[in-house]
Amino acid sequence: MKVRIVPSTRDGRQQLLTSYVINDTLAVDAGALAIGLSHDEQRRLRSIIITHTHLDHIISLPLYITDLFDELREPVRLYATASDFEALRTYIFNPRVWIDWSILRNDYTELLAWQQYEAGRSFTAEGLKVTPVPVTHTVLTHALLVEDEQSAVLFTSDTGATERVWQVANACPKLRAVYIDLSFPTALTELGRVSKHHSVTTLLDEMEKINPAAKIYGIHLKPFYREQIVAEVAALDNPRLVIPEIGRDYHF
Repeated sequence: MKVRIVPSTRDGRQQLLTSYVINDTLAVDAGALAIGLSHDEQRRLRSIIITHTHLDHIISLPLYITDLFDELREPVRLYATASDFEALRTYIFNPRVWIDWSILRNDYTELLAWQQYEAGRSFTAEGLKVTPVPVTHTVLTHALLVEDEQSAVLFTSDTGATERVWQVANACPKLRAVYIDLSFPTALTELGRVSKHHSVTTLLDEMEKINPAAKIYGIHLKPFYREQIVAEVAALDNPRLVIPEIGRDYHF
C-alpha cells in the first residue's frame, strides 16, 4: 500500500489542509486535492472518502471536481456519512457558495457519485477494504482502517483521546502504521483537550493503547507550531514515533 500526504502550501512543507492519497486512486479527505496534486494526479483519483466536514478537510473538493468538469466520463465516487452529505449539499454545493449539487454534471456523466457509509460497516473502495470507526472530535468524525491483502494502515483523522478505534485496529494482524493527529506542542495540551486534538504529551499517552508493532506517524501539525512539535518529537528519541514528510510516498 502506498500512502502520501498531499502538500497544501507553496513550500510543500506544511499540512495546512488535509488530504492523503492511497495507491494513486483513493483519497482520504479533500482539503488539498486541488492544491497539492498535479492535473494528471487529480485525474487518476477515482474515489474520495470524507472523514468529517470541517473546512480543512473538504475545502478544495468543489475546485477539484470542477477542474475536471470536461474530462470526466464517469463520476468520482465520494464516500461520506449521511450527515456529512447533508452538510456538503447545504453549505458547500449551493449557488451562494459554489455550484448547486443538482447541476454537477457534464454531457457524459454526473461528476460525483454519492456513496454513504456507516460506522463499523466495512466497504470496498478502489480494491481496498475500509472500516470507518468513530473517534473523539468536536463533530462526528471517523477514523479509517484501510486494508489490502498484505497490510493495513489506520488514519485517525482529527481526534483526541479515544478508545473504540484501538480495539478495532489492534484486532487487525496486518496493522503496519497509524497516521494519528498531532496538532499541538506540549505547552498547548489544554487547548488540544478542549478542541479534541492531540499534543505531544497526550499522544504519548495514547500510544500506550496501540499495538507496539505499528509505526506511529504524527500528522495534522498546526503550521504555526510545526517546528516546535518536530523538535519535541526529535527530543523524545522514540524510533516508533516519526513526523512523516509531506509529499513523500510511504510503502507498507
